[in-house]
Amino acid sequence: MQNHYFVTYLIEFAQQLFYRLLTIGVYYKGIITYGEFNYSELNNIQAYWGHALIETYTDEKELEGLGLFVRKDISKDILILEKESINSKYDFVFLCQSYMNLYRNVNGLLPIDLDILTETDEFYRIDEDLHFFREIEYLKEKHPCEKVRRKYEMVYNWYKTRTHEFFDIFEKQGFFPMVINPGYSGSMDPFIIIAENELKNRQE
Repeated sequence: MQNHYFVTYLIEFAQQLFYRLLTIGVYYKGIITYGEFNYSELNNIQAYWGHALIETYTDEKELEGLGLFVRKDISKDILILEKESINSKYDFVFLCQSYMNLYRNVNGLLPIDLDILTETDEFYRIDEDLHFFREIEYLKEKHPCEKVRRKYEMVYNWYKTRTHEFFDIFEKQGFFPMVINPGYSGSMDPFIIIAENELKNRQE
């Protein structure tokens, strides 16, 4: 079996994890690499070791932002999602696939014909993607810790740079479903920001 099949399975798992955690306002930083990895189940502990584990543990500290990063020699096997070169070693993977598909399909022009959303399943997670942008936009502006704000801002800017025509509109009107089309309300309440509630609870 060719490498891109294994990479595709890993990417799809990472994407599913991204969306599941999004529902509770949790975000991760993950790295896909390749190399020696060992596992042993001992009497009282489970032991993990190897070059790949050490590499990701070390590199994670140097990578800004959040989301999924893939080593460049593996990144070439990613066929289903778009990527952005972050440094000489890693690419960032755009997990918001429906959003990226829609941007490419309509050449960055909004609003769109509403029928586009139902003609194919390419955009079926657009509501979740817009929810993600609403959350990180809030966090990059409102989180009390500058280091944390910077983390969300990095991801926000990667998407903004890649899809600047969309962002020119969304930043003025909000990442709301009705911006896509005035007749589209989406499947999620666009006025609920999980991060806003969590930050308020911390302050109380």
